[in-house]
Amino acid sequence: MRKRSAIFVAAAALAATPCAQTNAIAQTPQVDSLPADARKAAESIDPEKIRAHVRFLSLDLLEGRGPGTRGDKLAAEYIATQFALEGLKPAGEHGTYFQRVPLFAVHTVEDKTRFALEPASGEPIALSYATEIVAKDQTGQSTADFDAPIVFVGYGIHAPEYQWNDFAGVDLKGKVALVIVNEPPSEDESFFKGKALTY
Repeated sequence: MRKRSAIFVAAAALAATPCAQTNAIAQTPQVDSLPADARKAAESIDPEKIRAHVRFLSLDLLEGRGPGTRGDKLAAEYIATQFALEGLKPAGEHGTYFQRVPLFAVHTVEDKTRFALEPASGEPIALSYATEIVAKDQTGQSTADFDAPIVFVGYGIHAPEYQWNDFAGVDLKGKVALVIVNEPPSEDESFFKGKALTY
């Protein structure tokens, strides 16, 4: 599988090629204070070129440009062709614009994935994949089996700056932590930055 250069960065680079017209950007104070070479480069940016490249690269025809897909290959070939048209010298492998990068994808085999909760007493509770549970394994192994107690730890956050610790007094050794995604909801800017999502 070949992984090509970053598409959006490349699309922006394609747009910064000489053009006949001087754009409004050249009249802004920020651009006027630039060194001559930088000002010349800024003046060469053509918004219509950017729009045209982005229009093509965002077409449904390219199917989202996921790595290793047909759309990814189309986008990469398009960008390489534009580089060639602008006279850029290839710096990739074997005289190309491309560089090989090893990748692997992780996909859940839904009909082979089983998940059950076993209470301390009573029958196990089987959960249906996709409707009752979704799980992803990012280890790259072909299979993963877990048989361990589950411990609920709220949001799984330890944030001393907010006097918050979901792990206080919890023993997680040999157990699976079950957490709520994101963080405690708040309108208070001084508590987890209010509505903003913090990390």
